[in-house]
Amino acid sequence: MQLLSHFLELRASFAHDIEHEPQPITLEELSERMYCTTRNVKILLKKMMEQDWISWKPGRGRGNVSELTFLVSAEDMVSQQAMELAAQGDYRGTIELIHQLGRGESLQDSFVDWLFSYFGYRAVVQEECSRDTLRFPVYKWLVSLDPAFSFFAFDTHLMNQIFDTLVLYNPGTMVAEPHLAHYWEKSEDGLHYTFYLRKGVLFHHGREMTANDVYYSLSRVKELGAKACQGWMTESIENIRVLNRSAIAIELKQPNELFLQQLAHTSLAIVPEEICRDNENIFGRMPIGTGPFKLERNDDYICKLRAFDGYFGVRPHLDQLEIWLLPHELSEVGPSWDMVQVLCDHTNSRKPAGAVGKDAEWHQIEQSILGCSLLTFNEGKMGPQRHRNFRKAIDLVIDREKMVEQLGGFREAPASSFLPTMNLKRTSAEYRTDVEEAKRLLEEMGYNGEPIQMYIYSNNSEDAQWIGAQCAKAGIRIELTTRSMGEMTQMDTIHEADLIFYHICLESEYDLHIIQTLKQCNSYVRAHLSRERMAWIDEEIDHILTITSRDERIRRLHEVVEVLQEEKTFLFVLHRSQQTTYHDSIRGVCINDLGWVDFRKIWFTPST
Repeated sequence: MQLLSHFLELRASFAHDIEHEPQPITLEELSERMYCTTRNVKILLKKMMEQDWISWKPGRGRGNVSELTFLVSAEDMVSQQAMELAAQGDYRGTIELIHQLGRGESLQDSFVDWLFSYFGYRAVVQEECSRDTLRFPVYKWLVSLDPAFSFFAFDTHLMNQIFDTLVLYNPGTMVAEPHLAHYWEKSEDGLHYTFYLRKGVLFHHGREMTANDVYYSLSRVKELGAKACQGWMTESIENIRVLNRSAIAIELKQPNELFLQQLAHTSLAIVPEEICRDNENIFGRMPIGTGPFKLERNDDYICKLRAFDGYFGVRPHLDQLEIWLLPHELSEVGPSWDMVQVLCDHTNSRKPAGAVGKDAEWHQIEQSILGCSLLTFNEGKMGPQRHRNFRKAIDLVIDREKMVEQLGGFREAPASSFLPTMNLKRTSAEYRTDVEEAKRLLEEMGYNGEPIQMYIYSNNSEDAQWIGAQCAKAGIRIELTTRSMGEMTQMDTIHEADLIFYHICLESEYDLHIIQTLKQCNSYVRAHLSRERMAWIDEEIDHILTITSRDERIRRLHEVVEVLQEEKTFLFVLHRSQQTTYHDSIRGVCINDLGWVDFRKIWFTPST
């Protein structure tokens, strides 16, 4: 492996497509390129010649030009070595090599086909047992698996496989159902709850869950406050008391009609006290819960989950789940399917492999994503984005219908609300595009074309570039800055940006998740509001949480959102759909609100 690393480093210092063509170079030049002495260069060259990777003709005398010829390409070497490592079961070594090459688009088609053949469902024989295993690639990695810091949809989806909450919320019946708590009581004034826990529920490390763990989990989020993504969900809690090993009482400051929904949220999942408390720095990478899957591995390249045989509920049919991080370039050159034909293709770039001529073997689910893309304006930072004219001008130059038409893919429709099914009433005139009016508004406010920083994730670049081009027509200079997903959870990064463009993924508890968008500390919508608007929203939501009628809560929330829309504090942009394609052998496919297949429910029919 070390010799291969030296070879790849050496090959990268030369131009492309020079295999079998002698390259004039001196030992001294090679020494500089390989960061070692000429003596070590000679040793390395000899070893590479013994492997038939290169040929070397030394020049006569010190400083004379020699000839180096590459007999194999870096792509060939990576492919061969990766195949050998994978055959030995060293998948980490395989992925490290792929990342080390760093040029996914240059990998040979045969290697790409081989690599992607490792993904999908297979029965893996281990210790004379056959385990149903699902292995799939992703191109952006996990940020944290600690429920207190749940932020991104994929992270949250995996947390839901690892952890459990006190109750579950059924969006169909709109009723909270027993889970870790098998029963609860609520006082007439709505201020006192008593939860009775199931006995014999085990954490993945073998200890029984008790009321002390519930106390710790909820108290931890409350103490973290604004440091926890959803710390606001514990603001209404006045006191928590452990009654005995399997009973806990919670007292609220004021009635909260969404309290049970909040307890069903991932961020309030129950964690083992001693494991989390003593290992808080690494708990987000290697967490322990009571859920149907336990985490066995989570490094820079592979995340592996195994079905938890001691699960108190229904054990998953799937035995193992492996997630591989691949270089982003491979998302463009992989076979014509995305995420094993089981998961979602958000890019609309491919059709399922093998579907042509065998349509009966494939099924597709296409559905609207619960959420939309948003553009927020940082009112807490000096700049033109603080001026309503500027925000209104950008709204006027974004022709959302043309954006859907020109960019295509799964961009579904212009957005005027968070959910496509609950768009606020708008006339077509309010969606008008008027570049000249935008220019007039900018001139009126005295905007002189100073650049504006728009922060994005890498997967939003196409939409953001399109918006930037439209803004340029009115003289607005948008400079795009791509930040990592981890950075985009940090308040410092959020406050640096003038604008943030992103897609928000909601769940079916509409009222809770709209409130979450307005209250979550590192929600871009909230973080970019003025202090005055934050205080106003907090007062409004305190009242909304006391309203017993769901329809009335939603009506009041719409009024709050309308005020923010009138001020253009943020803009709705587009709704998107997603497509999930899967083979006939995969059963139990159910797409959740986060856009992912619930791994605990899928199962596989044997191949014939």
